[in-house]
Amino acid sequence: MILDTDIGDDMDDSWALADILQSPEIDVKLVLTAAHNAKARAQIVAKYLTIVGRTDLPVGVGIVQDEYIGPMGGWASDYDVSTYAGEFYDDGIQAAIDIIGNSTETITIIAIAPMGNIGRILQLQPSFSSRINVIAMSGSVLKCYGGSPGPCPEYNVYENVNASQISYNATWAMPMVTTPIDTSGFAYVNGTDYQNLLSANNSQNLLVQTLLECYVYWHQNGGGATYDPYTTSTTLYDPVAVYLTFSNRSFVNMVDYHLVVNNKGETIIDAAGQPVTVALTWARGGEEDWALLLVQRLLSYKS
Repeated sequence: MILDTDIGDDMDDSWALADILQSPEIDVKLVLTAAHNAKARAQIVAKYLTIVGRTDLPVGVGIVQDEYIGPMGGWASDYDVSTYAGEFYDDGIQAAIDIIGNSTETITIIAIAPMGNIGRILQLQPSFSSRINVIAMSGSVLKCYGGSPGPCPEYNVYENVNASQISYNATWAMPMVTTPIDTSGFAYVNGTDYQNLLSANNSQNLLVQTLLECYVYWHQNGGGATYDPYTTSTTLYDPVAVYLTFSNRSFVNMVDYHLVVNNKGETIIDAAGQPVTVALTWARGGEEDWALLLVQRLLSYKS
């Protein structure tokens, strides 16, 4: 698989990356950064992977739009990517194209960012859609932020509407799978599960230490003021997409829809759209079971 991430803006990408590192079912071929200052985002990924001892993972820079990075940009400003012990690609789009083109197996892209990189790959290699599966955190079907009625423009969609329209209109190897706001917008780690992570911050668990260090830095440098790094996570949209990648998806209820992206960035049910498999609701107790599984995986880290 390829992880397509806009790490550095919201905290959920950092949690998703940590989750992937603890998911033996997932064979990571590339961590590709997306949106705005993708080069600085790759710097964050490279520092993160260096600290936790996972420089076996290649890192690629996606499309650079501007200098914006988000609250975590400064956390990695002291890191020189030329010292990264693994493979580092300044042209991450070409690296992704090479991986997909040379693979004898279907490549899964975990899309937890605006879809500019995916759109560019399809523009350069239109036939590659038949060689790719997409599992995304994307869209709003029946619920919007805060549980109000949807659909509404979800960030990863409306941030690059054109690329989202390309991606939702593509014929992938299998129908796109997504966790929209309907489910991922209600994903948190708190209570005993979160306290267990805080306890691990005093152990040899470099993965948890690094994740919580990033969270504190993010919080102190313009991240969500309503969140408290010592009591609860932020909304963990993106790790739900990781869960859909490796699991049998029993914690959520999957529904098939045909979806299109309109010019407002809304994901609309429309018979003319491509089929999309949607994690529409949580199964009974699914949120709690998912949070426990995530924490167990993070706590199992060994350097």
